[in-house]
Amino acid sequence: MVELFETLTRTVAVECCANSYARRALGEVERAYREMLEDMIDCTVEHQASQSTLPRVFYSRFRERYPWLPVRVVKGAYRDSIRRVKSFRELKKRGRAYADKPEVRRVTITYSDTRDWKLKDGAVKLKTNSGWVNLHYRGHRWLHRYLYSSCEAF
Repeated sequence: MVELFETLTRTVAVECCANSYARRALGEVERAYREMLEDMIDCTVEHQASQSTLPRVFYSRFRERYPWLPVRVVKGAYRDSIRRVKSFRELKKRGRAYADKPEVRRVTITYSDTRDWKLKDGAVKLKTNSGWVNLHYRGHRWLHRYLYSSCEAF
């Protein structure tokens, strides 16, 4: 008998507030992520690198430079840089990009593994270099539905 497993993925954006300790720790993670992203974008554009070659080139360098950063954040930077370069190449092909390489304006850090984040006591706890930081969120309708109702409500 064959069992089929299905993975449900939900993204719920919530407004959070953090103290100065959490903002400082998240700022360090964001700066490290931005530096990694810029390095990988430069390499990808210059050498036509793919997502499979980026870990071989950058993993040991980033683990030496940022040993405190969760591995899944580094892997997310690989995916993010490939997406940005692919989109840039499409725009360049259509004549809509005028720069030599993509510019990193905003970053979105994805904590994809539950070992790096927890939802507990009205706060999202994130793993950073300074330990676990708390982000207190406001009650939100979709988050409440996701947490306290069945999957059929979506």
